[in-house]
Amino acid sequence: MKKYLILCFIFVLTLSVNAQDKDSDHVCTVNCCDDAASKFAPQKGDFTAAMVFGRGAYLNGGLVVPSTLVVDGTAAYDNTVNNNSNSITNMIGAEGRYYVGKKFALTLAGGAILRNTPGVLPVPGVTNTNVPAYAGVDASEDVTVNATIGAQWMFTTKNDRLFPYLGFALPFDYARQSYYTEMTLDNNNNLVSPALLGTRQADITAFGVQAVAGVDYYVAKDVFFGFDIKPVSYTYIASVKTPGSGLLNLQSENNTVSFFAQFSFKLGFKF
Repeated sequence: MKKYLILCFIFVLTLSVNAQDKDSDHVCTVNCCDDAASKFAPQKGDFTAAMVFGRGAYLNGGLVVPSTLVVDGTAAYDNTVNNNSNSITNMIGAEGRYYVGKKFALTLAGGAILRNTPGVLPVPGVTNTNVPAYAGVDASEDVTVNATIGAQWMFTTKNDRLFPYLGFALPFDYARQSYYTEMTLDNNNNLVSPALLGTRQADITAFGVQAVAGVDYYVAKDVFFGFDIKPVSYTYIASVKTPGSGLLNLQSENNTVSFFAQFSFKLGFKF
C-alpha cells in the first residue's frame, strides 16, 4: 500500500507542476534568458533538497554481538552491494546540494536509525502451578549512521529540462549494537547471573570513495526527479567485537569493490 501511495503522489505532483509550468512557457528573448536551459538550470547560490529512494546505504552486514561463551568470527562486509531488497519506493535518506558555481555543486547526503530497548529483569515461575516464568529483556542499543559528502559537475543538453551530471562521493558509516543482561533464568526457572558480566558490543566503522553518474529532469522550474548510479565504488570496513568487560576484542577488516551495483531514485526541490 505504501508504494502505491508514493507512486500516486509522484504522478499527481508531475501533473500539477506541468500544468503550472505551461503558463510560464514562452519564447526566449535577449531580455528574458541567455539560453533555453537557464529557465530550469540551477544557478550559483541555489540549493536543492531531495528525498532518496532505492536500496539503503547503511552498513550492518556481519554486525553480530558476541555471545557470553563464543566470540563469533564473522567479519563485517558491505551489505549495500546486493542484488536483493532494492525498491524504488523505499526512502533511504536525504540529499542536499549547494551550487557554488553554475555547473558545480557540493553534496551532503545520509540518514540515521537509532533504537534503544530498556532492560527488564526475568521473573521465576512456580513449579507445578499455572504461574509461568517470565523471561527477561536484554537492555540493547542500536545505532546506524550513514553520511556522504561529495561534488558533482552538471552538463546541459538539447533538452532544457534534462541535466546529466558526474561526480564523486566520500561515504562514512558507523553502526553499533550493544546488549546488557543483568540476570537470566536457568532450566529450573531460578535467577542466575550470566556467565560474563558487562556490556557485549559489536561496532562497524567504514569509509570509501565512489564515482557518481546521474541525471535530473525538471518537471517544473523548482521541482525535479532524477536517477543516479555508482559506476565504481570502494569501501573499507573495520569491525570490533567486545564479548564482555575486561576481555580481549576481536578485530576484523574487509575491502569491497563494486561496479554499477548501487542505484537510487530522487525527488527534489530547488530553493
